Order: sequence, then structure tokens, then C-alpha cells
Amino acid sequence: MAERFFVRAREIITCSTSAPQGGVTFDDLERVPSGLLAVVGSRIHHIERESLDVLRMLSKTGFEEVDCRDCVVVPGFVDAHCHPLFAGDREADFVARTRGEKPQQGMLHTVESTRQALRDLAGFYEITVRPRLRTMLAHGTTTLETKTGYALTKEGEFALLDLIDAHRDDADIPKLIATFLGAHTVPPEFDSSGAYIDVLIDDCLPKVGAHGADFADVFCEPGFFSAEEARRYLQAAKDNGLPLRAHCDEMANGGATLMAAKMGVASFDHCNEIGEREIEAILASDGVLVACPATIEFLGLEKQAPVREVLDRGGTVALASDFNPGTSPCFNLQTIAYYGRRFFGMSAAEALYAVTRAAASSTRPSLRGGSGELHVGGDADCVALQIDDLREFGWYFGGNLAKRVVRGGVLACSS
Repeated sequence: MAERFFVRAREIITCSTSAPQGGVTFDDLERVPSGLLAVVGSRIHHIERESLDVLRMLSKTGFEEVDCRDCVVVPGFVDAHCHPLFAGDREADFVARTRGEKPQQGMLHTVESTRQALRDLAGFYEITVRPRLRTMLAHGTTTLETKTGYALTKEGEFALLDLIDAHRDDADIPKLIATFLGAHTVPPEFDSSGAYIDVLIDDCLPKVGAHGADFADVFCEPGFFSAEEARRYLQAAKDNGLPLRAHCDEMANGGATLMAAKMGVASFDHCNEIGEREIEAILASDGVLVACPATIEFLGLEKQAPVREVLDRGGTVALASDFNPGTSPCFNLQTIAYYGRRFFGMSAAEALYAVTRAAASSTRPSLRGGSGELHVGGDADCVALQIDDLREFGWYFGGNLAKRVVRGGVLACSS
């Protein structure tokens, strides 16, 4: 593909809006019927309604045409919560759940598999990680928040950060945002969560920035890390210059959301078990609620994040895959949009906002990923969806409607 090209679309939705997410319409998200999006290098050169004069001008100035007139073009999707850096699988745990039995493998099974895989870091990336990331890009994810957390040794976690940093701008995968999740669970070498947190604070957090970390995250949940342990960890991360994210109150309320609000996190992730006090704290903060509906579906959780209430009260909600081997083996943000509509009663426009603008808002402090909108001078990250009507976004699920994916001005995928 040439460095200068233009995409012709049935319609372009720029998602460039100041409207709140709750109740947002596609008109609010800026519709450009018979739209034309021109790209020069990695940037959007212009967006406008197609005309014969513009087509002639582009042809004369060396722009190559990409015909997507049977598609709606939207911003590239931003996945705000993802765990792709693991080896092995937990299919046996899935089988156990389907039989009503207690899963036996658990996260430490993945830790053991990942540690073994890291003995050949290049092979781990090429054979295991890269194909996953390419699949995500093919489904429209152009920016991916990418967590460590399955090595749980200083050397292993740094190796995972280095892996993200080495490949974060590769053209054949999404742009990668690096999140250090050293506090994912307690590794087998430690008898207590507090002792492990001390090691992370003293030996890891002062050095993760040098390995490319953009954020620090913690799994604050009863049975993993307490709110006080998480607070100490996040404070140390903040003291070392890292913006913060937090897994909050996913399967039980352990005070994570209230703690995270006081710490000024960029994202409150999961939040299935929260109530009015926590909702008020999120709404009073600058953070985004990052809901992970595929995890709710996979685990059959009875409680769900109060997405509708947060939206109706003026808050912002991202939808994320939470892709991981134990609780959400889902690559596809198109399917996540479906779950967002099914579980949370989101409209198609709200769901599109959730995987573009809202998700980007939760990652923007890193200054590495896409903006979640299409505007002149912005990153040329977009997806051409083969749908007849905008209301079909999040209605279809399980397949791939992305006919073309442009990532950083490169036609990365086509079907």
C-alpha cells in the first residue's frame, strides 16, 4: 500500500465529540455519509464527504484508492484491559466449570507455563504471542493495553516489559501500551502477600520505567491483595512516576474501588461488586470504569458492573476484552460490544464509544496509543466494518466484520 491513500466508505463515524457517553447518538459521534478519509504517512490528511472534484484531486496527487463503499469506517478499537503474555492454556479449568467442579489449575499453572516459555523469549513471542496480537488486529483492535503478570519474578516481569517495548510499534500488531502487573497474584516462592508486595516496592517499581512501563496495575481482591497492600504498591508506583490502573472488586468487595479512587487511578477495572459509595467515588474521579463483560459471561457471575447507572449519571465506561487464559479467552472487541449491549443495556452508539473514545481516555496518559477518534492530523487508525446499518454494531457477534484495518497509516489487514 502506498504512503498516500484514501478510503471510500458508505459512511464514516469519527467519534469526535464532546457529548457525554450516556445517551450518545451516532449523530453526536459525527457522521460523514459517503465519506472519504485520506492518509499521508501515519496521519489522517483529511476527512470529508466524497465529491467528484475531491476524487480527481486525490488521483492527480498520487493517492491510491481503497474501496470500502460497502462499509462503515470507525476509529480503530482500543482494548483497555488485556493479558496476552502467557503460555499454555487453562482448558481443563473450563471443562471443570462446565461440569460444576472446582477448577484445579488456576493462575499459578499459567505462571509455571509462562516461566518455562520465557527461557526462549524470541520463540515465545513469535510462536505464541505474535499470532494472538495479529488476530486482535485483524478484528479491529489497533491499540492494546498489554499487561505483564504471568512471570512474577523480577527478571521475568522485566523480560515481559522488554518484549512489549521491543514490539510496541510493529506494523503487524496493535500498538502496545505496557502495564506492569507485578501484583497479579502471590508467586509460589512467597508465603505471604505482604512480603511479596515489599519486594515489588523495593526491587521492581523503581526500575520498571526503564523497561518501558506506561502504567502500574494491581489485582486488589480478597484472596489476592488487600486494599492496604494495593495502596502501598500503587503509592510506590506513583512515587516512581507511573500512572495507575486497578483491578477492583471483581468477585467480592474488598474496598478496592474506594482505595483506587483516593489513589487517582486512570481506570477502575471490573467493579462487579460495587455499590452506591463506589459509584459516587468513580463519578467524582477522573478515572474510567473499564467493564469486562466476557469475564462475567465466562464465569457465570451473578453480579455485574453498574454500567447503566454510571452512564446515566454522566460517567464514562470502556468495554475491554480482559483476554486471559483463565477467565476470558476472547480476542474480539466486536463480541465484547455485543456483551456490553446484552448485559448492560448499552446502545450501539454507546458501545462504539466504549471501545474507542472511552477506552482511549483510560490509556491516554501513556501518550502511546490511539485517540479513539478520527480527526485531521491524528493517527490513521481505523476499521472498515461490513455492516448495512450502524445499529448492527454489537448486534452481530462471534465473527469478524472488519473488512479492512488501517493501523498507523498501514493497511494492516484485509478480508
